[in-house]
Amino acid sequence: MSKIAIIGFHNLHLMQFLYKYTELLDANDIAYDVIYWDRDIDSSIKVKKFKGTPVCFRYKMDNYQPKYKKIIGFLKCLLFVKKTIKRNRYDKLIFLTTQTALPLYLTTIKYKGKYIFDYRDITFEDIGICKRLVRKIIDNSVFTAISSRGFVRVLGDSEKFITAHNCSDLDLLEITNTKKNSNVIRIVFWGMVRQIEFNKKVCDMFANDDRFEVLFHGEGYYLELQAYCSARGYHNITFTGRYSVEEIKKFASNADILMNLYDNDKQQKWAMTVKLYDGIRYQLPMLITKGSYMAEYLEGYKFAYPIEIGKTNLDDIEFWYRSQFNSDNSFEKIYENIINDEMIFKKNLIEFVF
Repeated sequence: MSKIAIIGFHNLHLMQFLYKYTELLDANDIAYDVIYWDRDIDSSIKVKKFKGTPVCFRYKMDNYQPKYKKIIGFLKCLLFVKKTIKRNRYDKLIFLTTQTALPLYLTTIKYKGKYIFDYRDITFEDIGICKRLVRKIIDNSVFTAISSRGFVRVLGDSEKFITAHNCSDLDLLEITNTKKNSNVIRIVFWGMVRQIEFNKKVCDMFANDDRFEVLFHGEGYYLELQAYCSARGYHNITFTGRYSVEEIKKFASNADILMNLYDNDKQQKWAMTVKLYDGIRYQLPMLITKGSYMAEYLEGYKFAYPIEIGKTNLDDIEFWYRSQFNSDNSFEKIYENIINDEMIFKKNLIEFVF
């Protein structure tokens, strides 16, 4: 059996796509290492378990400080990973994200035809040399898993691409709504709170309209956004901070609408969010951003409503939401499409391992 390592330059609780690989490897009793960077060094953080061997680089670093302050920690992690790969003499590697594969470019050359590249986000592809290196990493992979076909608009197409959605073990679940006040429409966000200026506009849009209650669950820049809302007296917007994955079902059961809104910047415009699949899993109506690839992908599905922040009328959102109770939400159809893609991904992953 091949000696395999999965590599990611981040905390385990922030690499949910890791479990697409660990769950399949565990189900087939395949041994592997997970090389990762523990940036928090906080034993209270709950992470999903896996059977593989964790190989951890421990170096405390604030994820939200300026990039230049992260350089030392990043270089230390890079050196640790290189030494680990050399010492353990792995047969095959799985690189999680461009932030991992690009710094290890020379390693990808050495392992040509012996690795999977998991591509999740647009990063430095607007820089010519970086785009060429990323294309080379794709070309030298056994296959490259992409979470969104929207990325083809930036990278160009490749026969190496296999769609690997931002979910694992997706199923359609029936949940009971536990929200106490049925007259107020509760719009719920969970995930990393980023794009602070965009989210300020989101808050401005729903501020103090008593038809709506907005909840933000998640770390990131939530304290800055909370201070912004507090200073303006927004009484219908709440922030809760960090959460564990196990809490998502509770968030969903307390939600009427999933807030799946992001600014169409170069990183986000072509992406498919993890929350999209949470919304499908729990069959939640969701708000998405007009002009995004996600809006294009979900065109024709009544459960997804594309809006333009600051321009969409809240009356229209209320009407759309109320209409969900008497419309065909088509969750089954999109679920079947995703499962078909996932079967192809799993088949190729098993062939890679063996």
